[in-house]
Amino acid sequence: MSEQPGPVTEPAPAPELMETLRPLVARVARHPAEELSADTRFETIGRWGSLAAMRLLATVEQTYGVQLDLRAYMRFATVGELAREIGRLSTGPAPTSAQAPAPTG
Repeated sequence: MSEQPGPVTEPAPAPELMETLRPLVARVARHPAEELSADTRFETIGRWGSLAAMRLLATVEQTYGVQLDLRAYMRFATVGELAREIGRLSTGPAPTSAQAPAPTG
């Protein structure tokens, strides 16, 4: 009898990426950054909706040089999933908090 493989777990997002992404999500959502973690689901963040998502995607593109459309973004349920995708697509190092631009809008 062969063993069944366990569930595939995603690796944790890079801590330095989470350190820059978390405040961006917080500013866009007008939500306290200290309440956001890699496991925070977008649907649980206050008034999160499509307009906030569009602002976040524009900010992600400005900050990390990663372009995601809204359909691609909808695949990500948590801040950590978005961070992993940014890390996967990013060509350069994650900016420091001081380098991250403020979201527009």
